[in-house]
Amino acid sequence: MDARRRTWFDDRGLAIAQGDAPARQLAVYAGALHYWRVDPAAWPRCLRAMRDLGLTLVETWVPWRVHEPAPGQLAWDRGRDLPRFLAAAHDAGLGVILRPGPHVGGDVTSGGFPDHVVGDPAVQARSAAGTPVWLPAPPRAFPVPSYASAAFRDRARAWLTAFAEVVRPHLAPDGPVVALGVDHAAQMFFRLGAFDHDYHPDAIAAWRETTGLDGDPPTAWDPSQAARGIAWLRFRDHYLGHALADFARTLDAAGLAGIARCHDLPGAPHPYGDLRGLQAAIAGPVGTAVYSARADFRALRERALAVVGDAAPVPLALDVALGGSPWLPPLDRADANDPHRERDQLLSVLAAGVRGFNLAMLVERERHFGAALDHAGKLAPHAAWLPPLLASLVAVDWPALRRAAPIAVIASRADERFAQASSLVDPAAPVIAEWLGLGPGGAASLARDPVGATHRRWLAAVTRALDLARVPFVIVDEAASAAELAGFRAVIAPTLQRIDRGLAHTLRALAEHKRAVVVIGPGTPSHDELGQPIADPHALPRRVGRLKAGSLDDVPGLAADLAALAGALDDAWQIERPDDVHAYAHGDRAGAIRVVFVASDAAAPASAVLRVDATARALRDPFSHERIPAAAGRATISVPARGVRMLVVER
Repeated sequence: MDARRRTWFDDRGLAIAQGDAPARQLAVYAGALHYWRVDPAAWPRCLRAMRDLGLTLVETWVPWRVHEPAPGQLAWDRGRDLPRFLAAAHDAGLGVILRPGPHVGGDVTSGGFPDHVVGDPAVQARSAAGTPVWLPAPPRAFPVPSYASAAFRDRARAWLTAFAEVVRPHLAPDGPVVALGVDHAAQMFFRLGAFDHDYHPDAIAAWRETTGLDGDPPTAWDPSQAARGIAWLRFRDHYLGHALADFARTLDAAGLAGIARCHDLPGAPHPYGDLRGLQAAIAGPVGTAVYSARADFRALRERALAVVGDAAPVPLALDVALGGSPWLPPLDRADANDPHRERDQLLSVLAAGVRGFNLAMLVERERHFGAALDHAGKLAPHAAWLPPLLASLVAVDWPALRRAAPIAVIASRADERFAQASSLVDPAAPVIAEWLGLGPGGAASLARDPVGATHRRWLAAVTRALDLARVPFVIVDEAASAAELAGFRAVIAPTLQRIDRGLAHTLRALAEHKRAVVVIGPGTPSHDELGQPIADPHALPRRVGRLKAGSLDDVPGLAADLAALAGALDDAWQIERPDDVHAYAHGDRAGAIRVVFVASDAAAPASAVLRVDATARALRDPFSHERIPAAAGRATISVPARGVRMLVVER
């Protein structure tokens, strides 16, 4: 067997090689059990309970600090016995996703880094003032490492090589290990201020080599040197991708080249993270974390639509939160009286088309409350929705279903970068400003450059208008290729002053060759992603539609304008009324709808009328067991305030 093809992600989940036989498919329905936090005597009970729930995979971090508490002193015993845990998972019939970092997560002290690593000044990231960069993560803050530091890279390679030596005997297809997580949450340790860090000498050297620019990188926004500031932000994406690629190559060299790779980004708004660039770096899908208040479910669905539009080959939600951290207040004040928020949170991303997920914090452990399973393998009452959900996903063959979306909305990063670089609160992370609820302009509203906020408002107006027009869509990054975008009937790229030159070329190719309808506007870009004038008159597409300037404050009018882009859509599986309830229908290869999700943005309970096709007899709710009859091509569905319902189609 070719060692490089033991396991891989495909568009249905995980594929596992079986010699000359067809590969075995494994849906990505995973749950977390942190083996070093659970008594080994409880492992078999917990793992059997996970399998009985309907999960296919167990996921766990493998923290560096747990296994190398002192330099060179590796420990794999006394509750830290990873091989024994892998054997137990294999006996339980579960595949395993291992996440060895080097960064694992915020509820492990120092993110999982050993103190002897982050305490080394040669390893530490540097602020613009040359000081160490600290992350205030309970139970104590720690100085974050520089991913450009040669000293850090050497230590990380040694750790990953030691990890590989332990794991190699347990690889699929004969063993349970089917996938590896390469690092965690590659977003500069959540310190995303444009000029916050990393100014480590090795990072500065990498900046010069990558950009070809002389001197040091900028340490503050200077509008007269805007191109240099934007080049710095673009370099930081390269910095992260280069580090993850280095970790992936280390795993390859250590004998793990044939195992599928993945990575997870935090559930931040779409512009914060180069998902496509990271996917290329690790040669595997990059998913998103899911942790949202009910009032934010609409934004959560849009984030998931961006993952569906960009993740390849399969969109994943790699950390779906169950419960929470004792360091933080409850996500929703009404959580205690909202037993279905966690279920509806997962249904929200499934509605958008996410194909697989990992239930973070599934098994009870320290530094966490609200787990679904205790150490005896008993399911908590608040998680009683898990077995019917998983059984329904298996019954409908969820990984094979697809949601047809004729429209791609381009999320451009050109104006967003100018907003981030010119932020009035820099070096504070822009995600802090996002939490303030500043409206559709988000953190970009606090920028010296106002165009980013206006662009964000246009993007929000377009997606709301498409919802109002009942036109399914996905959100796609500006790096998407012309061949990829040609699979859509229409491509909408809100534009103002700036456009990435690569995106301009892609849109021109689509429009000139009539491979898709292209809509830009309301502005015609005159500058590129660095703010430099576009002198070439042929750089921009000519045969395009235009968004009207007045549409920003006229979403119903914009909806009417955009409705025609999708062509003649079947009325079936669309909400007839009210406007703030939406349907997400998923069908099999023959086009027959098997599952429809109905999601409400209304602050009060709603009664929605859903159009159905002529062969649908009823819709069945797998949680309440309600059977909703279909008559005269319609079904009437009660939806709780900001609720989400999953309905299986009966024919």
